[in-house]
Amino acid sequence: MKKIAYVLIALIVAALFVSAVSAEEMIGGDRGFIRVNCDVEGATVSLININNAVYGTETIVNGQAEFIVGTTVTPVDRVYVTADGYIPGGASVDNPAPGKTEYVTVSLEPEYTGGDRGFVDIRSNIIGAKIVLKDISGNEAYVGYTDGNGFVEFIVYAMGTPLKTAELTAPGWNYQSMTITSPASGQTVSYTFPSQNPAPTTAVPTVPTQSPIGLAVFGLIGAIGAVALLRRE
Repeated sequence: MKKIAYVLIALIVAALFVSAVSAEEMIGGDRGFIRVNCDVEGATVSLININNAVYGTETIVNGQAEFIVGTTVTPVDRVYVTADGYIPGGASVDNPAPGKTEYVTVSLEPEYTGGDRGFVDIRSNIIGAKIVLKDISGNEAYVGYTDGNGFVEFIVYAMGTPLKTAELTAPGWNYQSMTITSPASGQTVSYTFPSQNPAPTTAVPTVPTQSPIGLAVFGLIGAIGAVALLRRE
């Protein structure tokens, strides 16, 4: 009976060893994925982290682009999409958990054409910030996103309702607004938001997890011990 018991123990710890090693291979460095869907083929997608740096850039192919995001790197929080002939777009995105995929869809609008128009240039130190121009009635008139240089230009029709304010929002940054005026036909008016630092965040404590390598070592030692007892019998 003792021999049977030892054999069962050896099989259990050996299985523990194999499963732990398999788990380590499956994790592969702990990474998640972000898939961006867009209706403009060939558009360029930039993934931005919370430090306002570009994590990576991909191209929309067959309506989508995918990023591999390591869970140990600086968290990402937004995407910025550009394409010739279209107004830049963007969206917030959650940092993916290991083995998980976050999905986000960005639709691009064609650039305005025709009619008497002027231009409103907005600058900020934030990449991928959402800029909303509102008219004197408080309605959203134009929406855009700052590029890799913190710049966005709006084409504004001279016959439209006069503009009054520009508002800036970005995940992890403070809200900003300023008073603006509509440009005359053929005129460019430029505005710059005051430079700012990311808003303070509260660190979330992480719960330590058992390393698969530790389990593997434990299992291997157990298997060796069981075999040794069998030989003594």
